[in-house]
Amino acid sequence: MFQAKEFKVYEDQNELHITYKWPRGIGFFMGFFAMIWNSFLLFWYGAALAGGAPLIFLLFPLLHVAAGIFITHQALSMIFNTSEITVRHGELSIEHRPIPAFKGNKYYATADIDQFYIKQKTGNKGSKYYELRAKMADGKDIALLKQTGMTFEKLQELENLLEQYIGIADEPVKGEYGKTASIIPGDRTLLPRRQRKSELPEAARFVYSLRPNQKVILKDETLQVRHLTQFDWKDGNTDKLIQLTDELERERLIYLKQNRGIIRAAIERELNVLETQDISFDIHQIPNKITVEGEIFVLEALMEGKSFLSNIEGPASAKVWIYQALDEKSYIRVTENERLIKWHRGIPVALREFLPTEYQTPDRVEKYDEEDFV
Repeated sequence: MFQAKEFKVYEDQNELHITYKWPRGIGFFMGFFAMIWNSFLLFWYGAALAGGAPLIFLLFPLLHVAAGIFITHQALSMIFNTSEITVRHGELSIEHRPIPAFKGNKYYATADIDQFYIKQKTGNKGSKYYELRAKMADGKDIALLKQTGMTFEKLQELENLLEQYIGIADEPVKGEYGKTASIIPGDRTLLPRRQRKSELPEAARFVYSLRPNQKVILKDETLQVRHLTQFDWKDGNTDKLIQLTDELERERLIYLKQNRGIIRAAIERELNVLETQDISFDIHQIPNKITVEGEIFVLEALMEGKSFLSNIEGPASAKVWIYQALDEKSYIRVTENERLIKWHRGIPVALREFLPTEYQTPDRVEKYDEEDFV
């Protein structure tokens, strides 16, 4: 079986770029077949026109003409084409050069992609091939790459590269080739859940869907998502901790707390050892209130579940305690993750402060309806 050549990968903090050549062997075979097919059609039309045949003789083979154009296009594409798959600025693009695809190049917002998976297909003569597909957040199922000539193993490697760079935790999809895990509601508690964006207000949908390497404007400052931690709690809610950096690589932390259809955001900073050494906190006997730098914080919420880190496979157990300040202007978040305790102090921030990078200033919010903001 003819196989596509090895794909080349370029990756940095701004983009993932993958190129691969189409399988030329199949292209030459199809080109030879297209030559015979088209030669027959030329002979047919030549004879019909020379003999003054009725119009029906010219119209009858039109379906065969369409088939000849398609086969010729596929043959030339396989011989000459290079496919380029790029993830940059929150967008996945799939482009084919120099001969354009029949359906054109494809562009998708990475925030709209819920899962990549591979499906086995059967050709007209029983031959097997594989497609790279995407499950979208709105429920659509899209074929990204079809009949690539890649083996299942190479296509799976491509799937893994995309998932790791975008920050999608792999989970089984119904109909996926090579996955034996059953998909029943009970199993999904062990996998990262995804809130359907249609269930959230517009501002919440944008912030909640941020992924690694995507850029966002916060308070008139352009920041890039570097890392993402997702917490799936037993009560069905999903919180996220997003690490961002500015152009000088200075860190910003954003914590998103979900309460069903409501998402609240806060700007956090991690407390250091000196700031936490005097806090009276026993993980085996959780206090109802704590004092931090002379300020009292009261226990408001306790969450238990699993945490998922972008670019790292597998979940870890996690617990979070949130202590609210008496004036409700700040809070302390205590996280136990695999016996490691971390402290963060957060200050609430309005979701309308987060804007896509195409916005130049924070006060330009005409794209959103303010009634949609949480």
